[in-house]
Amino acid sequence: MGCDLKVQESFVFDPGTSELFTFGAKTPWEWIQTNPGNEYNYLIEAIKHAGLEEEFSNTTSKRTYFLVKDDGWNVISNSILNKEFGSNSTLIADTDPVKLRNILLYYIVPQYIDQGPGLLQTLDVNYEVKTLSKDPINNFMTLRRDWNYAIGLNYSEDLPSTSMATPCRLHNYIFSNGNSVAHILTGHARIAPFE
Repeated sequence: MGCDLKVQESFVFDPGTSELFTFGAKTPWEWIQTNPGNEYNYLIEAIKHAGLEEEFSNTTSKRTYFLVKDDGWNVISNSILNKEFGSNSTLIADTDPVKLRNILLYYIVPQYIDQGPGLLQTLDVNYEVKTLSKDPINNFMTLRRDWNYAIGLNYSEDLPSTSMATPCRLHNYIFSNGNSVAHILTGHARIAPFE
């Protein structure tokens, strides 16, 4: 028996995920220093103050970086400077470099995690991942992706009340010839106040 439906018009498929931002051999540190949109001033200063230029220049180990824009450092009430150092008006130069180092290392995961479905295979499930932070409590985070492949940090109901969650605003900035990937944040995440 035949079908009397018309042949569908051709179209361009839209998968609903964002375009990948690929930066070739450029490292995250090289890119951050270009200060796109003038939104990474605090991150640049923090990386220098904590002595982490080499870690953000890594080209040999798989890494996922969560890069915090200036708003996440000093604008919102849950900012890094307010929650970890007492005030949004705190200067990076006046922070404890060891504590700052642990905060920055918290935002680095020693494996490559994009929007999925590699590690984040199931929607709305919390995946615990280790971070590079040496802080005794803040050495892991949970990642969860939603139906639109957006990643959120620390949205697990099982975390202590001191935890803070934040969504990724932009995803899949690919660096170091595909060795590392970055996601952009405008907020702060943690398990407990950093020591």
